[in-house]
Amino acid sequence: MKAWAGFFGGCILGFLSAVIIDLVAPDLLTPYTQQFIPASQFESVRGTVVKKERDLNRLLMTLSTPKGVLLATFTQKVEEIDLLVAEGYATTVRLRTYSPFVENPVVERVEASTTDSGSDSPPTATQ
Repeated sequence: MKAWAGFFGGCILGFLSAVIIDLVAPDLLTPYTQQFIPASQFESVRGTVVKKERDLNRLLMTLSTPKGVLLATFTQKVEEIDLLVAEGYATTVRLRTYSPFVENPVVERVEASTTDSGSDSPPTATQ
């Protein structure tokens, strides 16, 4: 009887610890749970970068979307995203649900603005 109680107690503690870790630090479980969460639960949000600000170890990016304004905070791949995205670019990010404040969203697509005044080169097209 003690063995079964210990087994069920361990299962319950393991389940609760996984739920708590998912709430506190979802990035730790994302590589393991991606295959179980259908892609239909994610939402792609497209917007124009209104403002971008770089701190020492984070990047703040304000996107103007059809649903409203979104503030994305990046703490991973800060240098790469800072070089890739500029103000005025159209950017698509993937979110679980729309929220005005998001942390480390996945950048799906970046399109350069086509209204570059003063540049003699043709606008670049992305596919």
